[in-house]
Amino acid sequence: MVGALVTVHELGHFLMARAVGVKVLRFSLGFGPALVSLRRGDTEYRIGVVPLGGYVRMCGEDPAEAFAEADRDRAFSEKSLPARLAVVFAGPAANLLCALGIYFALFAGQRELPAAVIGDVLAGGPAARAGVQPGDRVVEINGRLVRYWEELEERVGAGAGNMLRFKLLRDRREVYAYITPATQVLRNRAGEQSRQGLIGITQAPRAAQIGVLDPSSPAGRAGLRTGDRIIAVGGRPIDSFDEMRRELGRSRLRTQIAYLRPRRAAVDFADISVAEAGLADLLYEGRAGHDVGIAPAELFVATVDADSPAAAAGLRPGDMVTSLDGAPVAHWLLLEQALLAAPDREFRLAWRRARPGGGDQLLEATLRQDRRQVTDEYGQRHQAVIFGARNELASGAGVMVPIEGRWTRAAAQAVERTGETVGLMARAFVLLLGGELPHDTVGGPIMVYQMASVSGAKGWDAFLLMLALVSINLGLINLLPIPALDGGHVVVFAVEALRRRRLSPRARDGVAMAGVVLIVSLTVLALRNDIVRYLLR
Repeated sequence: MVGALVTVHELGHFLMARAVGVKVLRFSLGFGPALVSLRRGDTEYRIGVVPLGGYVRMCGEDPAEAFAEADRDRAFSEKSLPARLAVVFAGPAANLLCALGIYFALFAGQRELPAAVIGDVLAGGPAARAGVQPGDRVVEINGRLVRYWEELEERVGAGAGNMLRFKLLRDRREVYAYITPATQVLRNRAGEQSRQGLIGITQAPRAAQIGVLDPSSPAGRAGLRTGDRIIAVGGRPIDSFDEMRRELGRSRLRTQIAYLRPRRAAVDFADISVAEAGLADLLYEGRAGHDVGIAPAELFVATVDADSPAAAAGLRPGDMVTSLDGAPVAHWLLLEQALLAAPDREFRLAWRRARPGGGDQLLEATLRQDRRQVTDEYGQRHQAVIFGARNELASGAGVMVPIEGRWTRAAAQAVERTGETVGLMARAFVLLLGGELPHDTVGGPIMVYQMASVSGAKGWDAFLLMLALVSINLGLINLLPIPALDGGHVVVFAVEALRRRRLSPRARDGVAMAGVVLIVSLTVLALRNDIVRYLLR
């Protein structure tokens, strides 16, 4: 990762220097004595023994260094200010272009996107109250065409509190719905807050994954368990929970259900998820089809962390969450969003639990979430809001559509993604310098190694995204106004332009020494954080 990004950065300086007529004496990847060296024309190309970093050495780069009179027109120090600025900015620009190219390649590799087709409608939400149904295709919102799910999300998210006019396509008929998105305060587990509109829809249909609370119910007596995924009812294939519920609602005395039961299998190199196929003979026992003891799996607790607020409240795996502060819980996602929206207040949580002898009981408890320091997979510590209970859901499959204007869209998305990342990192630099961001977030080579290792283990897409992120980071860091970095050169050029004369050799030496001190200080801080974070924890 480092070698590739430094090559890109130095190549930017090198190519721009050649373009403006500067004589390049050396192009080196790595520092120290040369392992490999090759001379072509005026330039020596080499690979140093220390693989971290690299440099381009130009004629006249150091004004105190003598050069032949014949090279005066090709000396960096004798070039015009615009030419020198172009050479300096070319390195960071190359890193930004590298990230732009990576994002473009990843976006261009997509041929399909989730369509603006509603997979499921959450009970009690704004969409449900407006009569929206699963399978509806959103065609327009307030007269603006909608094709992809991300467009639907963006416009609903930005329309909190404002009535939106939806044009829907349902069974080839045009249907209109007027929906006012509810304003929802969202927080992630790191405590970051945002506001957006929600109308209570999902892109993927709810998978036919079930929860069975009462073992004495017809579903429990048939051997079905919480977490089973129904794949057929009465020989008919099932793709969604609603489809399963309709099929079970047909009048019959008994029916055969085919299901997949997830379990984990440990092999030498990894833990993998597998599923056992099974058949269940469901006897209705005189009950209506929807009352055979089957509930949506998303309301059931799968795991509870020890020493967590959920465990202290009494939640156990297998419990079915029913309400929060007296309001029914329609989906686990809505439960999490409600908890994260107010991380510091008390909630009244209610759930149902199976009785040993059959039936179930209603339980309630008051809980308050904890704020704790956690370490993520990259070794970074941050404060998180802890609830402690989770569910495990199988993901359904929504409708996909081909991307129109794939290359143009990929270019636009790449520019947008690069701009967003630059803005995010620039804000982080400001917060770090202002003391609002802890100094222990700064990392060095061990952190880079950890990031590359984790992202590389996830696959090429994750590694390339990390490569783009670090490339932007490298480009921005080099623009900092620190002597010896590219931004420091810009500051020196600006001072010389204002004074209308060059700095004296003594002044340049002082500036360079200040830059070395700052860089060494940052390096010591980064290495100290690396040692504490990865070696002493």
